[in-house]
Amino acid sequence: MKAMAAVMAVLAGESVNVSAVCRREGISRPTFYKYVQRCAREGLAGFEPRSRRPSRSPHAVPVEVENAVVAERERLVAEGVDHGAITIQWRLAQHERFAGRVPSVATVHRILRRRGLVAAQPRKRPKSSWRRFEAPAPNEWWQIDSTDWVIATGLAKIFNILDDHSRVACRSRAVNEASGPEAWRTFCEAAQRWGLPAGMLSDNGLTFSGRLRGFEVMFEANLRDIGIRPFTGQAYHPQTTGKVERFQQTLKRFLRRQDELHGLAADLDELQARLDQFVSYYNEQRPHQGIGRVTPLSRWMASPASTAGEPLAHPKGPSRAVLATVEPRGNVRYSELDIAVGAEWAGCEVTLLIDEHHAGVFHNGNLVRFLEIDHTRRYQPSGRRRGGPRRPRHLAS
Repeated sequence: MKAMAAVMAVLAGESVNVSAVCRREGISRPTFYKYVQRCAREGLAGFEPRSRRPSRSPHAVPVEVENAVVAERERLVAEGVDHGAITIQWRLAQHERFAGRVPSVATVHRILRRRGLVAAQPRKRPKSSWRRFEAPAPNEWWQIDSTDWVIATGLAKIFNILDDHSRVACRSRAVNEASGPEAWRTFCEAAQRWGLPAGMLSDNGLTFSGRLRGFEVMFEANLRDIGIRPFTGQAYHPQTTGKVERFQQTLKRFLRRQDELHGLAADLDELQARLDQFVSYYNEQRPHQGIGRVTPLSRWMASPASTAGEPLAHPKGPSRAVLATVEPRGNVRYSELDIAVGAEWAGCEVTLLIDEHHAGVFHNGNLVRFLEIDHTRRYQPSGRRRGGPRRPRHLAS
């Protein structure tokens, strides 16, 4: 304030010891006289702070490049696929007009942030804390999982198989029910295109594995018969199959965009067409950040693929396999036990896998019921509420 008063005094023609004022206020004489000149032109507005931004910046990103970054992001959003800085930068590099002057990923991110297109995110877990694993070659092992998706006729299931090394989406298939036979058919279709893997990683769902229940399901048995080692992750630890889980997250973003543009898929055939479209884009056009920003197909082709070995032995456990016929009331009798499976299965031949503590009832390879045996009672109830709508009867076989 004293320096400002001295400046105004000089402008008013008063005698001021400028050197003393500058020493006392900690400013230089050139700065003092700079404010004298400003205030002479602008009055008190001359004391307002000015931007120190240079009048020109020869290394600034051209406006046309910034506009191209924003336009590319809009195209990716419209397609329902990843639209972050890495994908945008990779897509720009494919255009001839940007040859030699493609901005870096950090620059693309700054452009998006400056244009208000980046949403602030909370601090994430540091990457240094991740425990990563990766197959050393294509087809060393695949990951398989299923997920739900709603179509016009109701809830559908989608089986997804991903190569652990290259991230190639080997097969994405829409089905009505996530059963063992459908999982096996999906695997066979993937193997026809990409060959047989040496191993198959899955979660502990009964469609893929019965290891935690003490028996072998059809999907595991078929894999061992052709020399493929099935293995599962730790219970309640979905990170083990994190690659296929992350693939499904990207897939659902695409499907949501298709639903917005075209409405729900009318049936499984239309949903399958959308899945095939996405798989083609994912394998051949999308740079994958987890494999050095190359496409999964290019990484697959960079290394020789592994393959299945000799048929593997089946696990020997205490489970016993018993053939039985479901009684008219919907029960399966074994020794002193009476296991309820539902009247809709009456007359059907089933396979009962049973040990001291657990039992599984299978019909044509599909799991009908799995239960923990209560040895304090003979009758093992199904747990269903009594009454309700009648369920359709299954054909006896």
